[in-house]
Amino acid sequence: MRRPILALSLALLAAPLTLASALPARAQEVVVEPNRQMKAVLPDEPDGWDMGDIRVATGALPMYSVATAEATYKKGNIQVVVGAARSPTLYKAVMGSIKVPSTLPPNGKVEVVNGQKAIVTAYPEAKVPLYQIQIAAGVDGIVMLTTRTGTLDDLRAMAKEVDFDPFPIR
Repeated sequence: MRRPILALSLALLAAPLTLASALPARAQEVVVEPNRQMKAVLPDEPDGWDMGDIRVATGALPMYSVATAEATYKKGNIQVVVGAARSPTLYKAVMGSIKVPSTLPPNGKVEVVNGQKAIVTAYPEAKVPLYQIQIAAGVDGIVMLTTRTGTLDDLRAMAKEVDFDPFPIR
């Protein structure tokens, strides 16, 4: 009879300890909001497109910058993700490939998109097609447009809606 009581007593004693150790971890969680300046870069909901919530960017952008924002735009079954960041590291990488095209990724080429130099990459034959445009902006900005369900023309059209004014000019 003592064993069940002992086990119950130990369980009750341990329960608050496990909760206490979880509380500081939760208290330390920081909610990161998308950068206000980069939110302004993203297109307002273009005609015929539905814009999702603006969030902190995913993928490579947050690895190189904390000043990020991105949103998903949908039109029928087409989805385009537009992300913006201020990152000297990514900017230099994109500009380096623009200046030295031999460093471009496979299937990549340099184009002018919405008045800005950009790297345009297409993998239409991939198991899951991928199209991407990386636009260098200002002195340290980058805008990335990506789709797996649309085309380069969808990305080019969406790029025309991007506002480059929030990026500092050289």
